Amino acid sequence: MKWPDTISIKQIALAFITGLLVLVSLIGGFAAYQTRTVTRSLEQHNQNAARSELTAAVQRLLNQTDEQATSLANWDETRQQLVLPEYYTYWRDQRVYESGILPSRFVRAALYTHSGSLLAPSATQNSLPARLPAGVSSHQASSWLVGEAGVTALYHAFPVYIDERRQSLLGYGLIRLDFMPALLQQESLHFTDIASVSLALKPGEKLPASDLFSKLKFSARPDPDRLRFQTILSRTLLALFVLLMVTALLGFVVYNRLLVRPLRKLSQDIDAMQHGRFSPHSSRSQAMRISELENVRRSLYEYQLQLRELHGSLEHQNREFHSQARQDALTGCHNRRAYEEDWESFRHELKTSPQGVAFLLFDCDRFKTINDTYGHAKGDRVLSIIADALVMALRANDRLYRLGGDEFATFLSRTTPAQAKQIAQRCQSLLDASAFSDLGINEPVGISIGIAFCAADQLEHVDDLPKQADIAMYTAKQPGRTRVALYGEDTERASQTLVASRETSALFQALATPGMLEMHYQSIHALPGCKVDYYEALARIRYHGELIQPDAFLPVINSRRLEAEFDLAVLNQVDADLTSQQLPPGIGVSINLSAQSISHPEIVSQLLELSRHNARHPLMLEITETSLITQMVEVRTYLDLLRTVNYRIAMDDFGTGYSPLRYLVDLPVDVVKFDISLVNKLGQDDRAGQVVADFARMMSDAGYSLVAEGVETDAILRKVESLGIAHVQGYLLSRPVPLADIATHLAVQAAGVTCTV
Repeated sequence: MKWPDTISIKQIALAFITGLLVLVSLIGGFAAYQTRTVTRSLEQHNQNAARSELTAAVQRLLNQTDEQATSLANWDETRQQLVLPEYYTYWRDQRVYESGILPSRFVRAALYTHSGSLLAPSATQNSLPARLPAGVSSHQASSWLVGEAGVTALYHAFPVYIDERRQSLLGYGLIRLDFMPALLQQESLHFTDIASVSLALKPGEKLPASDLFSKLKFSARPDPDRLRFQTILSRTLLALFVLLMVTALLGFVVYNRLLVRPLRKLSQDIDAMQHGRFSPHSSRSQAMRISELENVRRSLYEYQLQLRELHGSLEHQNREFHSQARQDALTGCHNRRAYEEDWESFRHELKTSPQGVAFLLFDCDRFKTINDTYGHAKGDRVLSIIADALVMALRANDRLYRLGGDEFATFLSRTTPAQAKQIAQRCQSLLDASAFSDLGINEPVGISIGIAFCAADQLEHVDDLPKQADIAMYTAKQPGRTRVALYGEDTERASQTLVASRETSALFQALATPGMLEMHYQSIHALPGCKVDYYEALARIRYHGELIQPDAFLPVINSRRLEAEFDLAVLNQVDADLTSQQLPPGIGVSINLSAQSISHPEIVSQLLELSRHNARHPLMLEITETSLITQMVEVRTYLDLLRTVNYRIAMDDFGTGYSPLRYLVDLPVDVVKFDISLVNKLGQDDRAGQVVADFARMMSDAGYSLVAEGVETDAILRKVESLGIAHVQGYLLSRPVPLADIATHLAVQAAGVTCTV
């Protein structure tokens, strides 16, 4: 066949169009074939997706169960139940769900002894086995499924150790959940037909969790959009083919000349930029004919120049950002991120360079009260002053870290316990010398310091230092202790008291259980004549038939900061006692209330409710721990409000605490109760006794009604009466008695107690 020497544009166009139609026909047939293939693939994909998501859902449920079991095993209260299971039933039926560790729906939990026996049976958990299966290991958790009446139950058993080092086994825990509801309630099942999911287990049949999926039956959810997808795909392909043909006819002429060559040139310039050969003055930077491409070219060149300029400044800014990201903006010391990085690096350094290490934890005492009273601005200044003092006290290469809020930390290398304690005492001295009064803060600002030490030959325990320092710090905060504590035998006993003790258990049960708090009443006698005028309500806790005295549970209240909760429980119990009308009419009642509680609206609300008894029993509030009052204006407002409903206000334990005269002047006080330490001095024939006597006369002349506490001898009683003190209280006249014995006590007092000695 002989080809013509020349051909016309029309012939070329017809040949191109004919070839394009043939190509479109071939592509259309191929698209139809691919549509059918895609449809079958989608069906298979749905089935595979259903299998995958169901597998993931099962694994996720098992993982969640294992995570919940781990959290439950590491929970201090879980260990407490195995050691001291006195309120295990409450813990198992309520506490474990209220804590958020386990969801209450579908899930049940139980504890087993070291031998595998159920710790305590439950009427609501009869399905739990009385003993764990023989295959349960003390080293790892195990899961299995059991077919039960109408349900399939998933059991997950796990060991519980006495501490995180897993050296001593306390017992076992068991979590049971209804498997199918727990599995199907997950929101991630989109491809699986939930109604088709089933697990065929006969009653009593046991299946290991690892074999679970082999017996799980399911089917994929039908796809109603498949036909619509086929139609849309066919139409889309057809439209695409038509558009392709039209675009090819229109763009064929201009494509090569106007686009291919300029784009190739632009691509070459971009390659040169990527390989660092960019030069804005080279021949490649000549202008292009198409304005849009020229704009792109110019923008690329200008952007490349800007990148070169920014590259140097970014490196400098990155270095600055890294430094700022590790610095606390308020105090200027290092922040928690820096602490975590430095502590991790220091731990690795210890592996190659063993040395004595001390960890110091600092916490500002009553910082929240200072912050609320004087404002956040002054609170921030307090933190800055504290940080400056601590930095000055540390050694030159030591770093101070602010972990958050008012908590700081540092770790000392190459040191001894004595050196660490010396540094802590230097911190206290510098802080005591700081001028907080310049900020208008009159109350003392102090810190509690906990120290934990690890010797060079015991570095395998270095990870325990932060926790030990935290225990020591809380030990330092306890009443009667110095503000620096070194972790050791004393703090270990103190930490055990904070974690679990008979008094702690009794206190928490008393706060949660009405009736466990029992009020005893000590009479207060009017002078002269010693007639019973009113009773002071004193709290006791009845725990397993035994009466726990305040000196045993008050330290727990202070360490756990439960003053408001405890005072609210006392008010509720006094309300119940007065409502019972066992106290004769006309006899007043005095109620002790901590200073911190006065600023709590719920406490004031309960006091207003309690004032309805004033007509039958005159009420008095004895404010204790006045040295802790910082919100003076707010407390005075509340006390003025309570006086409008006929409460009398008494300052308790006068003669102790910080600046009692200031609070006596600033607060609306009617009655002053002399502390036993002052009353005992009245029996001394020396200057101290004379000062107390003169002070009592001055207070009485100023219009205060005085009460002498702790009167235990006839000599002191005579002295008190001679000073004109209005009321007297003490073991010489009576001891606290239960509410039921008050009527008998009044009869005995009326018959036999006088002030004649």
